[in-house]
Amino acid sequence: MGCGSSVPVEAVDQGDQQKQQQQQGGAAAKNGSAADKAATDAETQKAKTTRARRLSYISNDANGAAVNAPPGSAAPAAANPGGKSGNTRARRLSYVTNDPNASPGNLKLNGEGEGGDEQDMEGGDEPAVQGQLAPEEQERRTLRVNVACMSRAGREPGFKKTNQDNCFAFEKYITEDQSLFGAMDGHGPHGHLVSGYVKQHLPIILVNHLTLEKDVKKALSQGFCEVDRSLGNSRIDCEFSGSTAVVSYLKGKTLTTAWVGDSRGVMGRETKKGWEAVDLTNDHKPTAPEEKARILKANGRVERLVDEMGQPMGPYRVWLQYAWIPGLAMSRALGDVLAHQVGVTSEPDHSTMELTPQDKFIVLASDGVWEFISSKEAVDIVAQYESAEEACRQLVDEAYQRWLTEEEGVVDDITAVVVRFVHP
Repeated sequence: MGCGSSVPVEAVDQGDQQKQQQQQGGAAAKNGSAADKAATDAETQKAKTTRARRLSYISNDANGAAVNAPPGSAAPAAANPGGKSGNTRARRLSYVTNDPNASPGNLKLNGEGEGGDEQDMEGGDEPAVQGQLAPEEQERRTLRVNVACMSRAGREPGFKKTNQDNCFAFEKYITEDQSLFGAMDGHGPHGHLVSGYVKQHLPIILVNHLTLEKDVKKALSQGFCEVDRSLGNSRIDCEFSGSTAVVSYLKGKTLTTAWVGDSRGVMGRETKKGWEAVDLTNDHKPTAPEEKARILKANGRVERLVDEMGQPMGPYRVWLQYAWIPGLAMSRALGDVLAHQVGVTSEPDHSTMELTPQDKFIVLASDGVWEFISSKEAVDIVAQYESAEEACRQLVDEAYQRWLTEEEGVVDDITAVVVRFVHP
């Protein structure tokens, strides 16, 4: 039977029932006032603290149609003979509290732990009405957002590839007028664990820094550096593994973006001449003058790998002075313990802008999107769709198809976060 069912018990004599009721009457009268008071206090506390959460998944079925799964369940698997790697997952998660006595340190978001499983963020206490905020809370927010995240595993012929990308999106974060979005791209043998760790821990770490530190850029930098130190003390082997990260924090109408590595952010701005792509980030490449100077000062090298014939191949990478390791193709990253010894840093760069009604959306994505799609092309794709979920899916699918065409069946992991701004 279900949890709400009851099992019949032996019949009780009516006279015995009356005696029991008389004996319990006095105790009930004494405890009545205390119970009423406790119930009243519980209702008062419930009114003081409001949590709104909305979690949605979108997956492509065999015919490419969207399939919605209820919160608390895994995204439905596509009927794909090749396995789950072809699935596209979308997620929207909100967390908000209006408890004036809530301590930032006690604000714990689902998914905390080590590793990057999608199911890690499915649980938690869900309200009876999903995604509904009280009217007074909706009025307090100066700018509303609609957001969707999607991640699609890459492919290599004859090899089952692990998706090393991760992402998060909190429409309501810490307070009603704040949001947090991020995309991560892991690399190295344990890159999926590193990006999963960042996904789970960085939003929680940033709660404290953004609450206590008035300088948002400084708070974001502190959060990045703290999660990097935490990674070094975790059970994850980060000697040759790490992750990029691009994080956008929205408070009111101020958007601040922090990033390390080559995951990128771009804003779609609608003008009289059409759509304009405004880059929020620039890739951290070891050939950039400032980045290269820092690496050389730390006794590192910036060179291209050479083949058996002595010919340079591939991008410029970071190496130890007298060894061809670790070979990192970016100058900033989280994790990558060995690369950090020769000038690679977890200190992020920042950009800040005040949003105007012409600023319609942002896209945060891993380099699986940007390898064959320019910022302008991404903006044009997303601008075609009103729904953030549909826009995100189309962008990811387009990137996937371009990889198949350009690389003869080899596809990198592809992750995108699309955030649409709803101006008052």
